[in-house]
Amino acid sequence: MTALMEKIRQEHQSIAEEVTELFTKTHEFLSATTANRQVKAKKQAQELHQFHQNLEQTTHDFLTETAQERFAQAEAQASFLHEFCQELEQTTHDFLAETAKNRTKQAKAQRQNLHQFRQDLFASIFGTSSGSIPNVQKR
Repeated sequence: MTALMEKIRQEHQSIAEEVTELFTKTHEFLSATTANRQVKAKKQAQELHQFHQNLEQTTHDFLTETAQERFAQAEAQASFLHEFCQELEQTTHDFLAETAKNRTKQAKAQRQNLHQFRQDLFASIFGTSSGSIPNVQKR
């Protein structure tokens, strides 16, 4: 019976040693896994932070460039519109001046034609020109 007790004690001690070894290996595995995950998490956090900074910089650069392009387009458009307005004003002035000149010329021709018509009419009615009738006023 002593031998059986010794054998049970040895088996019990052997099981206890295996449990202790298994516990130690499990603890080491979990510690290593935790450390590895912390390293990976820290690396991912750094990469994410860098990505965020790059994204902010790219966005800032894009918005700055877009604003500059829009400003340049607005300046070009303003310059074009100013030039167009000046050309339109000059064209309008030239047109109105030419129209006034033509109307003046037409008015003079009509006046001359009317004057000639009156002279011809007076000559046919009275046998004299309008210049010899004292009551007729020239305009």
